[in-house]
Amino acid sequence: MNEYWPIGPKDGEYKEYQKLKFIRENIDGINEEDVDEYSVTLGKVFRWLLMALELRIEDVSTRKKLKEKEREYRADAMDRE
Repeated sequence: MNEYWPIGPKDGEYKEYQKLKFIRENIDGINEEDVDEYSVTLGKVFRWLLMALELRIEDVSTRKKLKEKEREYRADAMDRE
């Protein structure tokens, strides 16, 4: 957990169970209060997981939008040239 960095592109091939969509779908129906009732420690890990997923998804979306803008800018520059 200490070494995980949710920002920036990730290299390598990932299996389906390692992808954000798969993880998100698996934890979607889990309630934080229920996890805390089961184990306070597990609740903290669960909240960290939620935060890490949220940050990672936000980073991917931001980089995707930035790349689209760069492509548009490049296409405009090529058209003007």
